[in-house]
Amino acid sequence: MKRTATIIFGALLLFGAQNAAAKETPEKVSEPENKTANVLTVKHADILHFAKELMAAGKLDDARTALLVKPYQNRELEIERLYLLAQIATLQKKYDEAIDIYYLILNYQPNIANIRFRLALLYLRQESWMRADYHFRLTLADKNLPKPVEHTIKNALQYIRKNKNWSLWFNFAVAPDNNVNNTTAGEQCVMTQFGVLCNTLDKPERDVGLNLAAGGHYEFKLGEHWRLRNEAMIYTARYDDKQYDDVYLYDALGPRYIHDRGDIFLGVTATRRYLGHKAYNYSVGVKFETNYDITKRLAANLELHETPTYYDDYDKILNGDVKGGRLRLFYALNATQYLIFKTGYEYEKTKDRVYTNNRTSYAIGFGTELPYGFHIYAEPSLQFTHYKGARWTVKDYQFEQIRERDITRRYAISVSNRNISLWDIVPTLTYSYTDKSSNIWQREYKKSLIELSLQKRF
Repeated sequence: MKRTATIIFGALLLFGAQNAAAKETPEKVSEPENKTANVLTVKHADILHFAKELMAAGKLDDARTALLVKPYQNRELEIERLYLLAQIATLQKKYDEAIDIYYLILNYQPNIANIRFRLALLYLRQESWMRADYHFRLTLADKNLPKPVEHTIKNALQYIRKNKNWSLWFNFAVAPDNNVNNTTAGEQCVMTQFGVLCNTLDKPERDVGLNLAAGGHYEFKLGEHWRLRNEAMIYTARYDDKQYDDVYLYDALGPRYIHDRGDIFLGVTATRRYLGHKAYNYSVGVKFETNYDITKRLAANLELHETPTYYDDYDKILNGDVKGGRLRLFYALNATQYLIFKTGYEYEKTKDRVYTNNRTSYAIGFGTELPYGFHIYAEPSLQFTHYKGARWTVKDYQFEQIRERDITRRYAISVSNRNISLWDIVPTLTYSYTDKSSNIWQREYKKSLIELSLQKRF
């Protein structure tokens, strides 16, 4: 493994240490055509050349001093100055400093694949596996990527798979919700021998939720390719109205096999959920999950599961079995943009056929890294839900048996800025709008949700 890591990190030399950054930067920013400006430009270029000579001679501190005199107004020269400072920090094993400098360069121009590649290598050295994987995959999408570097990145992704034996993550959010009870206002009326009788449906309620989700995994190494993996998660939501409080616990344990282009996991799962501080349901099931790098730009994640589910208070009607699968595709468009496609299917069979249903979902997301540290991710999604049994409902002033058909549309957009962070934690603002339509109008609703969350930065 150490030899592999050395080969990967040695690829720093492959991407043109002296001039690669300049090759992928835009044309020089025009400066005023006067004698003073031309002299300054020449002096800056000379300083850069002098600093390179000092670095070649091993005089890193002197080179750093020369480069830190002051920033340059010319963008191309400023990017090269920062690039050299990051190289010096790397050679001096000041990896956090080098990472910060590379991010400064990406603030100017986020599509420089060489910089993202070097950033990924530093994260690899720090064993920050998820960040390294993210930046490597964006780098791979660069159409001008040299073949040796492409080969190095593929080796790095294999190295990450074999050595990423643990991870921790969390998300804390404040979420104002204008329809926490997922309902619609109105009256439903029926014609009786005593005339029209009506009742008023519950109105949408507003509340502010405090959400916390945290999880992680740990793997025991059993051999070159085999691991014993345990993963766990907890989600909790708190509201002023305690009846909407929600707690969800999840755990999975099983063997994981790692191969050159992905991995396979087969585990036993267990869940427990509490609603309104009362036990709601639990399950014990099994899941199969695999990750596979289809091409250098396209990666796939497939999950299949079967989950027998048992309810504490509604066991006579809701106990049953859930079978389904989910597919997630990640496609890197270039060094700054990516697409995520998701689709899934679940069949839930319950004791009472009225609640037996199948659900099909589709979503496509677009993410982009922007100048000055901004990141935007937008995702529209659709879910179709069909129930197998007919339920009694009020329609056209009479009771009818109707098999419910629902369509849920959701639109979400998230904005974050990695420069606004504390201890590598970045605030993320997410707005989502949900519109559920149904052939049973009482089951329809609309809601808007704003979440301010704290997440680890990439």
